[in-house]
Amino acid sequence: MKKGVNVSVVDGRKVFRGAGYYTTEPLNDLRQLVKECARKYGDAVGFKFKDKEGRITGRTYAEFDRQIDYLGTALISLGLKDAHISIIGENRYEWGVCYYSIVNGTGVAVPMDKYLPQAEVENLIERGKVEAIFYSPSYQQMMREIAKTNSRIKYYICMEDNEGIDKNDPRFLTLDSLISKGQKLMEAGDKSFVDAVIDKDKVSIILFTSGTTSISKGVMLSHSNIVSNVKSIAATLYVDHNDVYLSLLPLHHTFENTIGLAFMVYKGVCIAYCDGIRHIAQNLREYKVSVLIVVPAILEAMYKKLNEGIEKSGKKKLVDKLLKVSDALRTVGIDLRRKLFKSIFEQLGPNLRLVVSGAAPLNSEVIVGFNRLGLKVLEGYGLTETSPVVSTNNDFKNKPGTVGPPLADVEVAIDNPDENGMGEIIVRGGNVMKGYYEDPASTAEVLEKDGWLRTGDLGIIDEEGFIKITGRAKSMIVLANGKKAFPEEYEVLLNNIPGVKDSFVWGNKTNDGDVQVCAKLVIDDEKLKEKYGSVPSDEKLAEIFSSAIKEINKNIPQYKIIRYFIMTRDELVKTTTLKIKRPVEYERVKEALNRLGLDMRKANGKLV
Repeated sequence: MKKGVNVSVVDGRKVFRGAGYYTTEPLNDLRQLVKECARKYGDAVGFKFKDKEGRITGRTYAEFDRQIDYLGTALISLGLKDAHISIIGENRYEWGVCYYSIVNGTGVAVPMDKYLPQAEVENLIERGKVEAIFYSPSYQQMMREIAKTNSRIKYYICMEDNEGIDKNDPRFLTLDSLISKGQKLMEAGDKSFVDAVIDKDKVSIILFTSGTTSISKGVMLSHSNIVSNVKSIAATLYVDHNDVYLSLLPLHHTFENTIGLAFMVYKGVCIAYCDGIRHIAQNLREYKVSVLIVVPAILEAMYKKLNEGIEKSGKKKLVDKLLKVSDALRTVGIDLRRKLFKSIFEQLGPNLRLVVSGAAPLNSEVIVGFNRLGLKVLEGYGLTETSPVVSTNNDFKNKPGTVGPPLADVEVAIDNPDENGMGEIIVRGGNVMKGYYEDPASTAEVLEKDGWLRTGDLGIIDEEGFIKITGRAKSMIVLANGKKAFPEEYEVLLNNIPGVKDSFVWGNKTNDGDVQVCAKLVIDDEKLKEKYGSVPSDEKLAEIFSSAIKEINKNIPQYKIIRYFIMTRDELVKTTTLKIKRPVEYERVKEALNRLGLDMRKANGKLV
């Protein structure tokens, strides 16, 4: 088997095609994925979570398979064959049962963001032509309100029995009652779900994007899209049935949906459900988690907290010495990292061996720092339209500062590169979406006739096939001299300033046509108290941050330096995968400046 990347020139473009490192088994559709997992790992605990008393409990993969079949059979008996069915709720075992009961023989799944307000849920019900909706108990009141005026939804199915369900309203049902109904139907010979023909190329999932730059679009994906990506990931990353994965990122998002659910089921990995971001450290230990998939903000927070803990313990000098010893030993093939830093892993997670980060740029310092301790951190890249993974660093090739080479069987090229080799990243492969739901104009903008998808991301690819993302085309700052700058590059640096919780960078255009790189810094009062004993005055804080920005500017070409900044204590507006909603933030900046009656030069260092 070829390993790494194959390179060819197609229509004048240099095309990089990923090749696998691990052998994968044939996979046609998502039903086969579940069935094969149940056949191989049926009696093993496939899911772990806490019951209402806080005790860890679980479900086997055999139970998972059976409950999917029962529920799917019941859904068809309700007249929901070929219907669009939504799911909204926190990550939990039942979410996966509901999801596969839809896509594996019933209809089309339309997962929804668990943070959506009622008005937006109602909007997506209409846009997605949803006829039934699964929901967790926390949405009971919302569902009751929607039911008062909505005539499209035929059934509201709660994942748990709860007091809020109107049992006199036949539209409100519970998951357990449907599973029981489906079991009786199957025992009586009903095979409508298990024998349903699956067209692997037909649209089975509609995932609405988070809309960081425009209104959300419904990305149409098929079984073929998802299993193509699952197989590509399996050929690139090694996990097996001995691993435990912590499900943390929202399941409605394709990053978690494909990797955190489908891929883990494919490989027989035990999926544990996180109790919430604040409980990550505890969950890593109590579930004996070995694999974690996160967004950079979470991983960077973990790294920062780890280093702060080492500082407070007074053991920084000892750890630094051990790191030097470990680095030296590794140069001669001796790896003692997990032994030398055992006490650190006892706090971090004794079994944690692999972390994959995606959805936004990750500070290279975090990758290198964790790797020196013995924790493999890999950065990858993808988007909803590619099911989602395009590339990732891996067990054999890990180059911090890049998002790795293309996955196996995925083609990547740079369209219309400039003199530095930078241009728009385009992708082709079985993982590329069918199009945007009922939006042929937007589909035509990004999907070319020969299968290439325009990602809207800018980047470069080196000779080894490693991809470096430089920024979003829509957020790119074009300076007065024609040179380009990217907010993401600045934000990684600004977020390292002590006392800065977060940052937003934009290009401020002046009346004379000049374009200035400006920043909004989110103040972290808690860290400032730790560092200075108390929170400095606004004037003093402006001096501190100004000095830090000057240090950053020393390593930036003069034409690209950060000119002005403002401060705030308000959190940035982000998507559920923690991407900044840039148009929204830009409008907030303009509103703040208008309120103060100042331009950026006069507002420099001010609290808004």
